[in-house]
Order: sequence, then C-alpha cells, then structure tokens
Amino acid sequence: MRVIRYVWNMSAGIFASAVLCAALFLFLSCSDDDRKVIVCWGDSLTSPGYKNNFKGHVKHFFQGNKKYPEFFQDLLGDDFEVVNAGVGGENTLTIMARQGAYPMRLAHDVVVFRSGKKAYKTFVGNNDVPAFVSSYNGKKVAPLLQNGWDDASSAQISPCRIGDEEYELSSESIFWKESEGFLHEYNYYIERVEAIDRNDTLKAGTEVVTYAMQHLRNCYANIFFMGQNGGFSDVADLIRQLKAMIRYSGSDRFVVVSFHKPNKVIKTISRMKEMEDSLHAAFGEHYLNLRDSMLINGLEYADLKPSDEDTDSIKVGQVPPQLLLPDGIHFKTEAYEVIANLIYRRFTALY
Repeated sequence: MRVIRYVWNMSAGIFASAVLCAALFLFLSCSDDDRKVIVCWGDSLTSPGYKNNFKGHVKHFFQGNKKYPEFFQDLLGDDFEVVNAGVGGENTLTIMARQGAYPMRLAHDVVVFRSGKKAYKTFVGNNDVPAFVSSYNGKKVAPLLQNGWDDASSAQISPCRIGDEEYELSSESIFWKESEGFLHEYNYYIERVEAIDRNDTLKAGTEVVTYAMQHLRNCYANIFFMGQNGGFSDVADLIRQLKAMIRYSGSDRFVVVSFHKPNKVIKTISRMKEMEDSLHAAFGEHYLNLRDSMLINGLEYADLKPSDEDTDSIKVGQVPPQLLLPDGIHFKTEAYEVIANLIYRRFTALY
C-alpha cells in the first residue's frame, strides 16, 4: 500500500489547497495498481463456492459453481478488480465486523502462549464459549463459519491486528445433517504472525482490526448483499447497519441488493415486500430488489422456459425453482450470471 505524505504551509494563501489534499488522501489507497476496486460484501450467496484445496478446485473447474462476483468481473473487464468478500454462514453483524463499520471485540481475556521455540495456536472460543462480540450491540459475532472454504480471498480478516501485534485468525468447523436440519460446531484459534518469547494477555473488549479494515476502505465502490442469515432485529435495523457500512467504506458508489427468501426475521413474502419498499425508500436507485427482479426476468435472462412449478412459485412471490439449488436458497450458476448482469446494469447506470 502506498502511503502518501505531504506538508503544507498553513498560510491563508494555500489553505484551501491543503484542505483538498487532506480530503483526497484521508485513507490509504485501496489498490497498488490503476484498476478500480469494487468490494462485494456478503454471505454464502456471494462467497466462492469451492474448497481451497485441489479437490475443491477440480470440482469448481468441471462443475462451474461461479458466484455473481466472478461474472461481474467478466462484465466489467480489466479496468476493474472485483474483490469477493463473502463468507458462508455469516449474518449481518459478522459481515459488518469484518468490514469494520462496527468491529468485533474479544469476548473475554485471551492468553497467547509462547513455549521455547514453538509458538502455539491459542484457543479463543467455540459454540459454547463466545470468542467475539459485536461493538454494535454486544451480541455474539461468528466469523469464518465455513472454514476450509476460500477464506484467503473472501474473508478479508487475516492478518488482523489485536492490540499492538498482528495475528492470524482461524477456525476448525464442521457441518453435518441430522433429521431435518443442519448442525454446526466450530473452534476459533489465533496465533502471532511474528513469534515473540513471552506470554501475552489480550484483554476482553480489545478490538480486532481486520485485514479489510486496514486495506479495503476508500475503494472505488462496494456491493452489499446480506441479510439472509439474519443478524438484524427488523428492517430499520438492517438499514442502519447498511448505512454504517456505506459510511465506513469511504465511497459513495454502492449498490444494495436484498436477499430473496423469508428468514427468521422477515418471515413471510408480505413482510419481504414491506422490507423491499423500505430499502428502496432508504437507498433509491442504489437499491436492487433481487427477489422481484428474478420473478420478472430471471427465467428469461437465464434462457429457461417456466415449468408449472416455476409458474406456481412466481404467483406467490417466490423465486422460480429452476433458478435455485435443491436447498431452495442458493442459486444455480446460470442464475448467478443473471444476478451479475442485473447488478452490472444498475451499477453502470449509476456510474
């Protein structure tokens, strides 16, 4: 990252120029090259859908499974760099903590041990012992829930700064299906980036300054696509969180994309319509109503003929099943291409 230093004379003759320079260089540059960086914040509807290992990459190569940021990059071309900052399983509080609008804090004291020449990973917490809490409302924050996925490019957490030192934050995580639902357990660990011959105690309440907080502010633009996993109390709370992320980003170029399926907070299609109206009132042309767009144009843009099941779903305001995976939440590859085109059209119309 380039750090730009400048000195100005505070005399009246050049004061206006000094203020302009301060505004231009308030933050560190988002990129070392000339490409315009666009950061896509979200959960598994955004995150790379393949494991960060050989088997995962082979599956990705043969089966596709591209998410919308990859298609969005193709549409924008080489003048832009699209950063995928989506991590599966995360709610809005956790995404907001990674981005930095309301950072996560240590939920309890953590002793980082050092033993001889071997530096040990330090256990921080798990399902039963909260590791991190949100500075927004004090509730538990759970980053990296789908550990083993392509966190290196999507999580934008590590290396993070806790206190005066840098750490790598990691998790061990497992999902399994039991009866009608999925269960999940995880453990969190941290370790120093540079070994130090002492034990340190990180105090409860210490802020975790993520990689994104240090490097992904003041980028050209941001896409915010979150909420399917909850993390907000009502629509007004979701809007407050989105506005906080927009302010923190340092850019007034953005698109807000709403989730498409009822959840524990927005429980019915009628409530979703109310949410969508509120989001449109709050963000205007910066807002993309994904559910409505996929109902109207999804099948046509994906070059699919509606089935009887699709027609029935559309009548009740649900996204056509042909566009979705069997879980009914995640989209098929051709649908993610449609989403990318919808975002691209809105983005280019605005900017």
